[in-house]
Amino acid sequence: MEFWRYYRVLRQRRGIVIATVLAALIAGLVLSRSSFGDFSATATVAIPSAQRFFFASSAQGGVPAQASPDILMQLAIDEIRSPEVAERVLQQFPVPGVRPADLQDLVTVQKDPTSDRIRITAQGRTPREAIGLANAVAEAAAAYDQEVQRRQTTLAREFIEKQAADAASKLKAAEDALLRFQRENGVVLASAQATQVGNLRAQLQQLDLSLDEVNARLASIGAQMNGQSSTRTDQQISDNPIAQQLRARLVQLEVALTSELAVHTENHPNVVALKAMIQAVRDRLNKELTKIVSSESVVHNPVYDVLTQARIAAETDKLALQAKRDAIQKALAGAAQALPGLAERQMEQARLTRTIEILGKQVNDLQGQLAQVRLREQEAQNLGTLIVTDHARAAKASPFQGKRFKLTLAGVLGLVAGVGLVFFVEYLDNTIKTPEVAERLLGVPALAVVPRHNPPFDEAYRMLRVNLMARETGDGADVIAVTSPRPGSGTSTVVLNLSRAFAQAGRRTIVVDAALRRPSLHRLFSAPNERGLAEVLTGKAAVGDVLQELGPNLWLLPSGADRSDETRALLGSRTMAGILAGLRQRGDIVLLDTCPVGAFADALALARLATGVVLAVDAGQAPRGVEEQVKLQLDRLGANVIGLVLTKVRPELVDSYVYQERFYRDAPQRRAAPAAATAGLIVLVVAAGLLTGMSLSWRVRPAVGPSPTAVQHAVARWVSALPR
Repeated sequence: MEFWRYYRVLRQRRGIVIATVLAALIAGLVLSRSSFGDFSATATVAIPSAQRFFFASSAQGGVPAQASPDILMQLAIDEIRSPEVAERVLQQFPVPGVRPADLQDLVTVQKDPTSDRIRITAQGRTPREAIGLANAVAEAAAAYDQEVQRRQTTLAREFIEKQAADAASKLKAAEDALLRFQRENGVVLASAQATQVGNLRAQLQQLDLSLDEVNARLASIGAQMNGQSSTRTDQQISDNPIAQQLRARLVQLEVALTSELAVHTENHPNVVALKAMIQAVRDRLNKELTKIVSSESVVHNPVYDVLTQARIAAETDKLALQAKRDAIQKALAGAAQALPGLAERQMEQARLTRTIEILGKQVNDLQGQLAQVRLREQEAQNLGTLIVTDHARAAKASPFQGKRFKLTLAGVLGLVAGVGLVFFVEYLDNTIKTPEVAERLLGVPALAVVPRHNPPFDEAYRMLRVNLMARETGDGADVIAVTSPRPGSGTSTVVLNLSRAFAQAGRRTIVVDAALRRPSLHRLFSAPNERGLAEVLTGKAAVGDVLQELGPNLWLLPSGADRSDETRALLGSRTMAGILAGLRQRGDIVLLDTCPVGAFADALALARLATGVVLAVDAGQAPRGVEEQVKLQLDRLGANVIGLVLTKVRPELVDSYVYQERFYRDAPQRRAAPAAATAGLIVLVVAAGLLTGMSLSWRVRPAVGPSPTAVQHAVARWVSALPR
């Protein structure tokens, strides 16, 4: 099952997970400095009166302007965020490392969506700092706003008072000037001569208008006379009534044209129409005259005569008007000598009167504005402006800030990183972990799997003993050479425990320490090593003299003291073959401990003499290609490679070890193990989620309930209860 495989990997490398989590917690503790976003507190201010006015002083005066609710709210928000309020806040509540310009980043001012109030939210590194900063901003804004409103209304009142005083002073000066002027010139202005002069000037103006009309009429008559002749030639048409009618019609049209020209110009529509009709009548009359003309006669032009009489009348009117005008001018000149500067005095009097009227209106307007300003000033003093309705009393931790959240996040990230690192290390670990991998690598069966640590692992060697006994042929004792591809694979340990397993089964077991380069069996068996196999090979001793009985059914032939190259060269000789033949007669099984076959040729020489070869492979070593080479060399020599023993395997990967541990547990523990494992894993996942959730919802208040450390301890206990 893949789940248990992953669990075993995590269980085996739990040290990496623990170390990663601890490192993440330490890093989070070091880096989780308190910041201004850790806690926040909120205070509320309100504007009590919707009829709030702002005054702006200018050269023309203070003009009150009533603000709409939305504009009023925005102006109040801007005022709270102003630099002046920031300076007052830091004077009232100093915050280390914060300047007035930085305060806008720490304070949020916005309208409350549920009411017409303003929410002031301040951020701080501690609950006290956040609460104090929010209250300081609210109180400083209220005080500053009240001061600003009073100052604005006072400045407006003072400005309007000054303007009203100046206007009143100017009005008084204008009235005094008019009074002095009237006292100095009042008699002259009220005399009869002044009235006479006015009448003469009016008559003179009327005469000028009449003269202009007469001149215009003379110009019109002169223009008409230029278009007429003093005489004309008439054609007498005999016995033609049509010509007579046309002549009469022509006379009527000429008289009408003369009348129109006396009043209108040449371009007037009536004049243009009459001229067109006259021309049409003349054209038709000319056609009739061409038919029959009896006689011609030259007579006076009546139109010209009429124009002459009109011109004479106009000239007569002009002469009369000019004579009257000259008479009025002489009378006006005489009256003006008696009243020098009369026109100038009249204009001066009118100017002074207008000045008094303008100044009087300005004084009245300023008095009205001054009354309104005084009323607003009184309202500002009585009603105030911004009012702190709710002070900040508690601070809350930011969802993604605070030391607890950072530590929890560091722990979760450390756990995730640790799990990922475990699987990454497992992926990089290409050691021979399981017997299946070893079998695929060497092509021989795995006779036994020995766990890494000490007992209980006797059952693994009993399993090896059974597999070796199953291949016995009954032709004498088997000689089993135990070797390894590389040093440090545990061949001496395998020989030690395998010999004991055979001896316990009643098999006469002889152990030969043929690892002359670095013997270790005498130390493992606690036996002397003054003489042994080396002395037998060189003929210095007999087998019976050096063979040591270690216990029931167990004998040891130690390596001996001679470790020269010449002695090691005899391991593949006939002498060694004879020694092994003699040992086969003495016991039921002969076990040879040899040097690594991948490093020295001693094991290859002994492998040819043994009836079987067992390879000890270290599961903690990564394959380097020497394993396949060793197997190939043994096959070339004709050695009988029975199988392999996988040593130093992680215990959780050894099925027999896991099953034995479960078997020897108490029955209740065996029944509860699967449930405990499943529950523990579920609780582990839930606990990680709860830690994150609690860190998001923790508020600043006295701690009630388990701290994160207690929860972590509980999780650790659940993990320790999982099956091994």
